[in-house]
Amino acid sequence: MTDQPTLRLLSLGAGIQSTTLALLSAAGNLPKLDGAIFSDTGWEPAAVYQHLDRLEAAVLQPAGIPLYRVSTGRIQDDVLDPDKQRSLPAHTASKWYEKRDPTERQACPEDCGWTEFGGNINDDDAPEECRTCKGEGYVVTKWGPPYKTRDLGMLNRRCTQTYKLTPIMRQTRLLLGATTSDPTPCRYCDGTGRRIAPWRAKLDDHTTGPCSVCNGTGTLTRVGQPPKGVWAEQWVGFSTDEISRVSDRANTRYARAIHPLLDLHMSRTQCEAYLKSRGWTSVEKSACIGCPFHGNTEWRRMRDNDPESWQQAVAFDKAYRTGPGLRHQRFLHISRLPLDQAPIDRIRPSEWKQDDFFDAAYDAELAEQGDPDGCSPYACRSGQPTTDAA
Repeated sequence: MTDQPTLRLLSLGAGIQSTTLALLSAAGNLPKLDGAIFSDTGWEPAAVYQHLDRLEAAVLQPAGIPLYRVSTGRIQDDVLDPDKQRSLPAHTASKWYEKRDPTERQACPEDCGWTEFGGNINDDDAPEECRTCKGEGYVVTKWGPPYKTRDLGMLNRRCTQTYKLTPIMRQTRLLLGATTSDPTPCRYCDGTGRRIAPWRAKLDDHTTGPCSVCNGTGTLTRVGQPPKGVWAEQWVGFSTDEISRVSDRANTRYARAIHPLLDLHMSRTQCEAYLKSRGWTSVEKSACIGCPFHGNTEWRRMRDNDPESWQQAVAFDKAYRTGPGLRHQRFLHISRLPLDQAPIDRIRPSEWKQDDFFDAAYDAELAEQGDPDGCSPYACRSGQPTTDAA
């Protein structure tokens, strides 16, 4: 890899920071970009697409910066398609069930050698698990009163890789001169365009559907690696308040992420001020309409100012509730309640703590502001969601 990039490409999410980078490059305050890549999940608010159109016509085209709109499918359709293994990082909850906690216990009366720490004191010749204490080392002698609870979790986040990073990197390879293969029969469906989805096969269900790999076409076209020695700068719009999220995990032989806003010491607030000074007074947050990382602030804004998107999110939330192979139900809102019933209006922590309407795990601050990490394909996350055991 040479020291100088072959291309400078902006990963354009059409939000505040990436829009700032586009304007700075077009104005000559940063090196000229060779292109901007917008990866379309198919489920952005209408205002984002309108902003993107304006940005292309008023800034990118006059500056000679081409905009590449790429996509790997409509996420809202793919997630609900039973023949595609796609998912959103939904909040999950089991059905309510009754539980009692032990309040008193005593050592196992069988003197079995098992300890309450899970080991056995007879290491050389440990007996089988004790039938009396089940290897716990103790037996419960008194139980507390019953109460209702449910198991909570969150599905893993895979959508960012599939619908953001993969199409961006594919377009990057093409711009760097990678060759595209001739269409070849899809090996997953033997070129028929139809197959038994993996989850169906596990359930001994032999119903066939469109192949999720080739999208039912029966053929695959692959983009290879670009020539050796060429590479692209991938401009990523992290500002100084997001420095802890900077990651090089998406770097490859042909692409390297850089962060011009950090070099300019620009915060999100400074980006907003810069945009307003140039007539860009309203830039929508770029995120899927039904993103489970939304906080109540965003849900309220959508409900009160964008009723079309709100109705889409409510309908999707209902349709996404259950799915093949899942023991838990899925929800877009952190309260694990249907979106049109969720507590998205402002409430004081003292109110929700006293109300059985909420789970003990309900975090009012997180619910209000949303996940602070968003869903950038180039970011570290400050916390890992719990994988649903279903």
